[in-house]
Amino acid sequence: MKYRFITLISTLLMLTACSDSFLDRAPEGNYVDVTYYTSDQALQQATAPLYNRAWFDLNSRAIVPLGSNRANDNFSRWGFPEFTNFKVTALSGDLANAWKGFYSVITVANSVISDVQTKCSADVSETAKQTAIAEARLMRACAYFYMIRLWGPVILIEDNAKVVSNPVQPLHREEDVMEFIIRDLTYAVEYLPEEAAAKGRVTSWGAKGMLAKVYLARSGWKGGQRDTNDLEKAKELAADVINHSGLKLYDNYEDLFKYKHNNNPESLIAMQWVPLGDWGVCNTLLADLAGNSKMTGGVNVWSSYQASIDMLQQYEVADTLRRNATFCTPGTYYPYICIADGGYTYDGNTSCIKKGVPGGPDDDNDGYIQSMNSPLNTYILRLADVYLTYAEACLGNADVLDGGPGLEALNQVRDRARIPRKTSVTFADIIRERRVEFSMEYCNWYDMVSWYHWKPEYMLDYFRNQHRGYTCDNIVKDEDGYLHFGRYDGNTFLEGEEYWSEPGEDIDINHGNILMPYPESDVIQNPLLNEPPVAYEF
Repeated sequence: MKYRFITLISTLLMLTACSDSFLDRAPEGNYVDVTYYTSDQALQQATAPLYNRAWFDLNSRAIVPLGSNRANDNFSRWGFPEFTNFKVTALSGDLANAWKGFYSVITVANSVISDVQTKCSADVSETAKQTAIAEARLMRACAYFYMIRLWGPVILIEDNAKVVSNPVQPLHREEDVMEFIIRDLTYAVEYLPEEAAAKGRVTSWGAKGMLAKVYLARSGWKGGQRDTNDLEKAKELAADVINHSGLKLYDNYEDLFKYKHNNNPESLIAMQWVPLGDWGVCNTLLADLAGNSKMTGGVNVWSSYQASIDMLQQYEVADTLRRNATFCTPGTYYPYICIADGGYTYDGNTSCIKKGVPGGPDDDNDGYIQSMNSPLNTYILRLADVYLTYAEACLGNADVLDGGPGLEALNQVRDRARIPRKTSVTFADIIRERRVEFSMEYCNWYDMVSWYHWKPEYMLDYFRNQHRGYTCDNIVKDEDGYLHFGRYDGNTFLEGEEYWSEPGEDIDINHGNILMPYPESDVIQNPLLNEPPVAYEF
């Protein structure tokens, strides 16, 4: 397995981005021999690539098919259908890029930790050192948390030099990967500040929210009854964020996905992209998500993605705020897109992606739009996720959650969506609420895998009944707001599954293909990827 650690890390850590945020300043201090960082500010700038360059290979394309196509949020017969239809093989280039991308984050994080320990002058404070290490360990934990839910056993790396000298490393057991993630996040909780050091920087509240998600996932990882100790830890951490951070859900759901609202108070952990930034620090997803240049002020885009029929059916009829912020459906008007032209009305027959498509360059985004260059950050964790994590942890092993602070947390998410409150919720309600709230944020599949570990037969049946790969020629929105799926025969609208287009291939979803295969190019270089995982020596 070839990790180009030396070139990768030196490039990522020595180059800084240009923007009006914390990424815009070159590190201060003299770089000589062993002592690289001679001030707290210089060290802070050295961690900036953890927020963009390190994540670039993942975010540049693979993040969408892995997190959203796989969850059946969206579908295209031409845009990575193998991820939706469980046809991904070890030869997939996007899978290999994701593997490489996650290890980019890990190796950069390791390099930051090593540099803090060996390349700081006496003028760098202990607080700055601890904060830098905490940032690196949080990002490393996030990368591993994604990976364990994609592949299961993965290779744990703390020392880049060790792998450079011997790239053939064994897989490590899932229980050890989970423990590694928890230790990293626990450190981040302790040493990150409660107030961000600069706009967009992570805080201890983000670390606590992510740690709550990890404990919730681990509580059911072995199947059967969820572990009550892990459930209690998840509840404790999530409740702390909800009750003591001072953060509130952002008032307008649509605003969460507008450039001018980047780094809003609900954003706990996010990839920070540079508007009109160079390759490596820019968000390239615009062209992959947008299929209509009218929405982007004439900027070239090429997406063929549509909302899946199954995803659109998850929205309650009153839930137009979240649906319109995520998908365009016939006749939907957006006053904040193409502002100079008086807004934009979607005139397509079916649907297309809205979330991640912020409009055109001019008034919409202060000029910060180009083809393959969006000014939007990419969320890793936002506050609503902590609210729903808390609700799910409160449900725990019960069949129904019919009161208490967990139900209240879920209802606050629904309040923001301007839809009726629930008097009780089941596990099925939790799934639906999460899918709707986070659709097209490239994360739904990861939660589905956590649920699969807890309830494998339940989730396998769920996946098989998602109408994966089905499309329709027309979506009709009636006067009450309901969506109808079918096709026209002359002037007659024919509704129902019998009028949908079938996938055109058999879709076999089974216990053997929930997790992703290891990329073949890496297996060739490292045959230990075909061997059973081993215990990690902490």
